[in-house]
Amino acid sequence: MKKYISIISSILVITSCDVVEGPYMSDTTNPPINSTTKKILIEDFTGHLCSNCPDAARELTAIKDIYQDQIIGMAIHVSTSFARPYSASQAPAFQYDFRTQWGDNWDDFYGVSEAGLPRGMVNRMGYPENHKLGKDEWASIVANVLNQEPDFELTISSTTDLITINSEILNSINGDYNLVVCLTEDNIINWQKDGANNVEDYEHNHVLRSVLIDEALSSSSSYISGQEIERLINYDLTALEQSNINYSENTAEAGNGNAGNWNSENMSIVSYIYNNITKEIMQVEEAHLNN
Repeated sequence: MKKYISIISSILVITSCDVVEGPYMSDTTNPPINSTTKKILIEDFTGHLCSNCPDAARELTAIKDIYQDQIIGMAIHVSTSFARPYSASQAPAFQYDFRTQWGDNWDDFYGVSEAGLPRGMVNRMGYPENHKLGKDEWASIVANVLNQEPDFELTISSTTDLITINSEILNSINGDYNLVVCLTEDNIINWQKDGANNVEDYEHNHVLRSVLIDEALSSSSSYISGQEIERLINYDLTALEQSNINYSENTAEAGNGNAGNWNSENMSIVSYIYNNITKEIMQVEEAHLNN
């Protein structure tokens, strides 16, 4: 079995500036996308060899159809049983490796796939005992969480090599919070087991591709209403893609290195703030990657 590598390797291709707090004006190339209401991240732990997992993807779509942009989805392909690529002798079926080092590390920490797939987390609520949810449990939790008043607002903008995240504090609050910035990709056409069928041209959406940062939102644990925190993140998409290829080839169990062919036109930035003690996601936002 290959040994998992550390997320620290991502530092080779990503740089993040120090936190700047207080009033400021952003000078960005593209107009920002704002979050003014409570939003929810549904993390769908899945795999292309999981025949029941498309039902969970359809459930996520149905929930999003109801609540629109208040719901943000992320498909995280995990486990050797459900997400490994087939051997080359079985080509062309199931040759792609959707796994990432971050998805595998999250699965190790939260233990989602050990409960069986499909399974997901809704804002990571219920951790550590009741966070691994079947798809039929998602909707009721979503309805309850959306009634909560948000404490944070996120704004995302980007250029071809820079992502800007602005976090505004809506209510004075104390706590230990982290900021995460991810990249996802839509419209990946590839193989997927769906019930009794092996679907060659299945459309995989909001697939986790990379995590750029997961670090403290601020050096302070005290946040004041109206406070703003800006984070600038330089990124190199080609280097991030190669990192995934290397992970599949050298580290992921039964990997084959077939983890590239990213399409930047179909990629999005997903950023969220979570409580580092309870792990609950406090606010999340999504914006198209402007390349």
